[in-house]
Amino acid sequence: MEAVAMILALVFVFAVVVAKVMTTQLVGHMNRQISQVASIKQEALNRLKTAQSQKMVVEKNKAILDKKKNKTAKSIGRLKKEMAGFKEEEAARRSKIEARKIG
Repeated sequence: MEAVAMILALVFVFAVVVAKVMTTQLVGHMNRQISQVASIKQEALNRLKTAQSQKMVVEKNKAILDKKKNKTAKSIGRLKKEMAGFKEEEAARRSKIEARKIG
């Protein structure tokens, strides 16, 4: 009877040791997975930060180009008005010349 109890105690001790080893391996595996996921997360955050920086640069450049476009459009409008004025002056000069030739 005591021998059976001793054998059962040894079996339980062995089972506990096996369970502890398995648990240790599982915890180690989980820690490796956690560190791998953390590394992937950090890499993704770095890429996101880079993309946000690039987006800000693109938006800033777009704003600069829009300002230049508006300035150029205003300049073109002003120059077109000036050209129209020159054409009117030229037409007036021609009509004066024509009037002198006739008269």
